[in-house]
Amino acid sequence: MIRQALRRVTSPTTHADDISWRVGIFALERLRSDPDSWLSPNVLWADYFCWCGAKDVQPLPAANFLQKFDEAAVSLGARKFRAGDTVGYARIALKPAS
Repeated sequence: MIRQALRRVTSPTTHADDISWRVGIFALERLRSDPDSWLSPNVLWADYFCWCGAKDVQPLPAANFLQKFDEAAVSLGARKFRAGDTVGYARIALKPAS
């Protein structure tokens, strides 16, 4: 279900230097739906940064990553929320390390 929903986010664009489509690949490989969980933007970006290092690819800057992740979050079934000073994404969790 998630894989199908993210198909449009993960397709490389016609611009070879645009690596933002990797955010969708990251989401497919590292995130899972979880109705009782939430992740902060800092945790998401830190995991993305490590994921890029393991793939030997250049990560997007944090602000660009979060902007692209906002687009992918809808397909994941995640909901962005703000509670006071806390911002996060509800209904998603990191997959266990393999």
